[in-house]
Amino acid sequence: MDLVPLADGSGGLLPVAGGAAVNSAVALSRLDVPVGFFGALSTDAMGVRLAAHLQTEGVDISLVHRSPHPSTLAIAQVLPDGTHFDLYDESSAGRALRPDHLPKLPPSIKVLVFGGISLVHAPAADAFEQLMMQAAPGLVWLDLNIRPSVIQDTKAHQERLRRMIPHASVLKVSDEDLEWFGPLPDLRPDQLLLHTRGADGIIASLGTWQYSHPAPTVTVCDTVGAGDTFNAGVLASLVRANMLAPLAEIDRPTLTQAIANGVRAASFSVQHHGAQAPTWKDIE
Repeated sequence: MDLVPLADGSGGLLPVAGGAAVNSAVALSRLDVPVGFFGALSTDAMGVRLAAHLQTEGVDISLVHRSPHPSTLAIAQVLPDGTHFDLYDESSAGRALRPDHLPKLPPSIKVLVFGGISLVHAPAADAFEQLMMQAAPGLVWLDLNIRPSVIQDTKAHQERLRRMIPHASVLKVSDEDLEWFGPLPDLRPDQLLLHTRGADGIIASLGTWQYSHPAPTVTVCDTVGAGDTFNAGVLASLVRANMLAPLAEIDRPTLTQAIANGVRAASFSVQHHGAQAPTWKDIE
């Protein structure tokens, strides 16, 4: 659950359903993509609220593992250089997920999206890494989404991400991610790299192809979930065009339009409290 500052300057905090995977799942559902969430949801009051939020938004939670451990809490601070989080994740439901909790994925699933703090701490990080390695051929999306405040062993987390990056079809990074992670390993010609740069827009590359797209000028409320919403905007556009994989075969106009829609989706979100996902009408 994200606690974000109220816009009235009172110092109050507004509880908003959050977490990278939840944000992306809800955004995909609002963009008419059939989507499910897998992870551990607490049985505490916040976990119940998160489950209800996902169901209300049309996200399938039939694969969710319910846990007696507490929900993760994130307190957002809106600073001149962006939104920063104080994360309270010790002994959380998310961390406690184990490899033996992994579900058997239905064959109808075409895309898996990974990233964020779920990849930081064992046993949950081990479970998600195992799930990626077991994934059938298809589109695998990895958003590094680094949160240094919860990373206790930098080397171990970097090594895990280096193991996972070669299995990703799409790798999404931000300026902050690269500052923490360092130089990326060489990517295959069929791996799409999406480098978001906040107000400076995005740079995309796929093999020898490179494309940059500017960010529109908007009034920013907060940047909570902007990257998650960007992911959903791009992915939903590819789904809408019936062009998911292999990425190297996607025509460039379709890919550039998908990236533009991702930027529009993120730009919509930052004008609202928390991760506020758009519909297609909002994007268009």
